[in-house]
Amino acid sequence: MSARGFDAAAARDRIKANFAGRLALGGLSRVYSSVIAARRGLYSAGLLRSAKLPVPVICFGNISSGGTGKTSTVIAAAQELVKLGRRPAILLRGYKRRSPTRRVVILAPGRAFTLDETGDEALMLYRTLEKDGVPVLVGADRRASGLAAVSELGADVVLMDDGFQHFALKRDADIVLVNATAPFLSDRVLPYGDLREPPAGLARARAVVISHCEQASQAAVDGLAGEVRRLNPRAEIVETMHAPEFFLDPATARPVDLNLLKGRPAVALSAIGDPGSFEGALRRLKIDLKQIWRYPDHHAFTKAELAAAQETRAGLPLITTYKDFARFPEGWQEILPGGVLILSVKIVFLCDGWKKLVSVMTEAAGSKA
Repeated sequence: MSARGFDAAAARDRIKANFAGRLALGGLSRVYSSVIAARRGLYSAGLLRSAKLPVPVICFGNISSGGTGKTSTVIAAAQELVKLGRRPAILLRGYKRRSPTRRVVILAPGRAFTLDETGDEALMLYRTLEKDGVPVLVGADRRASGLAAVSELGADVVLMDDGFQHFALKRDADIVLVNATAPFLSDRVLPYGDLREPPAGLARARAVVISHCEQASQAAVDGLAGEVRRLNPRAEIVETMHAPEFFLDPATARPVDLNLLKGRPAVALSAIGDPGSFEGALRRLKIDLKQIWRYPDHHAFTKAELAAAQETRAGLPLITTYKDFARFPEGWQEILPGGVLILSVKIVFLCDGWKKLVSVMTEAAGSKA
């Protein structure tokens, strides 16, 4: 197995291995928490103003860094709103895009854009929702993006992707995702831990989605749900799991049965927030992973990196994710002549979770901004 690129978590663990390092990180965490609290207080007191859009805004966010399955949930939410006759648009910042952050880039039919301008997540969202007619707008100024969605694209509801700590835009509902395999209550605020803010921030959420329940015991999920209720008794609690649907052959755009690789060796390549979830899904499919490459989240793959993988995979199938494939360089087919498979994963809502989430969304989408 192999891991490449800068590993922030490993670097942090090395710093925390000695007392001085722990002391320094703890001090930085306190400063970070103070800044977040002060900023939130300024907005609450009205000293900083939150902008309003002329349409309802539903925010999907995290309380911690790392993978929670937020993207899959946003996709499911947008598709449901389309079924209900609404015209949603998705706003996101566009992490690691290579264009001015204040500029609004619109991903919609008839619009010109590149991966460098949009970032990988925005492009993957748009490609997935293109058939549903859902545009994606990228920009640090969410108000400007939202106004463009309404005035230029006719959106009547906005989904803000990853904006729970973005107080500059008012929203009608906050939906927060937490990973069942990474309970936040035992964690600390960045940079000592992975929290973007203290757990008490969950009190602002209208709904809390506990994701990746397939990787945790029911007792652990129940315990996490109990802690969420303690922090926010009014929030709807939704449990979800991620289930593989099929492999996609990007060279032919055709689906491939999941059983194709059952009991067979393969290699895995990813640069996502929660690579363990992706690799765990492959192992549950009874795939024998002979080699694993992990790169930092949102890493843009180079031709040299793909060529190195080609040299060492020994002719085995290479499996990656949608988000990662969006960051493959042009000419990847010539570099990887043995082919690539993309694991397609769907989100599954447990019990009456989907009904609860739809109720929260329709209540928010029906309100006036």
